[in-house]
Amino acid sequence: MNHLSTFQIIVFGLSIFFLILGVGIFAAFGGLLGGSSVGPVTVWGTMDASVMSNLLATLRQSDKTFENVQYIQKDPATYDTNLVSAMAAGTGPDLFLVSQDTVSSFADKIKAIPYGSYSQAQFTGSFIDEGQLFLTNTGALALPFSIDPLVMYYNRDLFAAAGLAQAPKYWNDFLTIAPKITSLDTNSNVQKSAVALGVWPNIDHAKDILSTLFMQAGDPIIVRGSDGSLVPVFGQTPVNAPANPAESALRFYTEFADPSKTTYSWNASLPEASIAFTSGDVAVYFGFASEYPSLAARNPNLHFSAALLPQLQGNSSQLTFGELTSVAISRTAHNPAGALAVAEKLTGQQAILLLTQAEGLPPVRRDVIVDTSSSAALQVFVQSSLLSKAWLDPAPAQTNAIFKTMIESVISGAEQPAGAVSLGAQSLAQISH
Repeated sequence: MNHLSTFQIIVFGLSIFFLILGVGIFAAFGGLLGGSSVGPVTVWGTMDASVMSNLLATLRQSDKTFENVQYIQKDPATYDTNLVSAMAAGTGPDLFLVSQDTVSSFADKIKAIPYGSYSQAQFTGSFIDEGQLFLTNTGALALPFSIDPLVMYYNRDLFAAAGLAQAPKYWNDFLTIAPKITSLDTNSNVQKSAVALGVWPNIDHAKDILSTLFMQAGDPIIVRGSDGSLVPVFGQTPVNAPANPAESALRFYTEFADPSKTTYSWNASLPEASIAFTSGDVAVYFGFASEYPSLAARNPNLHFSAALLPQLQGNSSQLTFGELTSVAISRTAHNPAGALAVAEKLTGQQAILLLTQAEGLPPVRRDVIVDTSSSAALQVFVQSSLLSKAWLDPAPAQTNAIFKTMIESVISGAEQPAGAVSLGAQSLAQISH
């Protein structure tokens, strides 16, 4: 028998390597695309159980993949803690729903989906741009499932009474709108408000609104580095920029709580913003698309509409904030192969179309078309979903405190916007490492 050449030995060795690699991927994720039964798969999340149960029941009628899929709704207040404890005890789910603001804290507990199983091109071509937050160098941490964009709700009657025919398209429009709508009594107490902006305690989504202003101004807050780690970039001034983006955004936000300004419209002693809006006492409320039914139900006589979140005038690109919920495979999953098969189909066209119809929210997939001809609000939601962006939050509770401190230090006069942003940047850097 002839001796093998060096070249033949190398080729033979590489063949064995790729064979072993393929077996490893098959063992981890099963190669189930052509199968029918995937075994029992448990899904945890905070999404309404009735919505998920109905979705799974409908999918089960035509697809045996969902035959043994069980969804368990968890309390949002204790979800993260219970999930971590259950995973540590080996009693956790195979799949769990995770949002864009908690995916980073769960990264070491997620079994990433390699690009060999779900290609990057397939991912970016299927889902809205915000979904790319879940992409790493080697695969996807999760597959997008639901998007809830931040929009602007406005009181049409208050706008009409002030002689305003349209909702503001740009943030600077509020500088002229505020004095026309906001009314004060003889003691300078706000009676009617143009917009709920400026403080922290009674503005429902202060962090998300301020995040949007930061990102629109050109500050992405935190990005993923080339090695996959989180890199804080908050507070940095881009080269040739006329001003620091974060400082400008924070200054604008807090102006509406300054009694010495003509834009003064809000303070911490007023009711919660959403309550004031449905009571007819504030003209503009920034809330999520999912809030539309509850706002309408709270006051059936309220004449209001939804519109795109205002943008920075002169910006070539537009964006709003989006709460993105995705499906992740637990690192301690009892059935990882079945979990992958379920995750792919749960975020596929059929499932997302059914979810969209059930929730009244826009689809997270680009290839799911929704008829918006009979709903002006849904048209706004769909357009907003395509503009949705967010940032990777290393520790939501801690970043909440950082944003709160930035706002309140400016309101109290303890810091100028520049100082508040500088301190905020230092705090973000500390918790990101």
